[in-house]
Amino acid sequence: MNPLELRQYTTKQAMYYGMWLGALLVLKLVAEVLSDGSIGAFFSGFLTVLVPFMAYWLTLMFRRSIAIYDGDTASTDVTFGTLLRFCIYLFFFGSMILAIVQFIYYKYINPDYIAQQVASLIDTLTKYAENKQSVNDLISQIKEVGVPSASTVAVQTIWINIVVGFILGLPIAGLVKRKKL
Repeated sequence: MNPLELRQYTTKQAMYYGMWLGALLVLKLVAEVLSDGSIGAFFSGFLTVLVPFMAYWLTLMFRRSIAIYDGDTASTDVTFGTLLRFCIYLFFFGSMILAIVQFIYYKYINPDYIAQQVASLIDTLTKYAENKQSVNDLISQIKEVGVPSASTVAVQTIWINIVVGFILGLPIAGLVKRKKL
């Protein structure tokens, strides 16, 4: 497979596998938003821990699909850079799905959710902070800037997940590269 073909195939596969990662991230969001109890927190934590394992498995599936696409099931010539690019794209496309769901939820289903979270943060800070002056400074900054909009939170989600995809992609790409098929 030539380099241009490989890049196109990587993008196409990252879109497909990103759909599955996005479904996991949406499930995690649903667990966070709909539950206030310890079972919901446990389920959300479990899904958070599951994300890197799923990314590893999807990257391994991508590597196997390249070998099948080439017609050589023993192919091991996938580069580290290709696998890292796949991980970054995987998290990008997965976070796009999550961002759409977040935007719809924060904008139309529960428009007060972000403001409630900010108010809860301020309340917790005022109760438990030891340095009251820094808390007052933070509260004044929050009041000055205001509550972020649904679109701001959705875009931040995309950027955060791209960075997470890069950070997790480094060890995942290395592990998948060394794995024998």
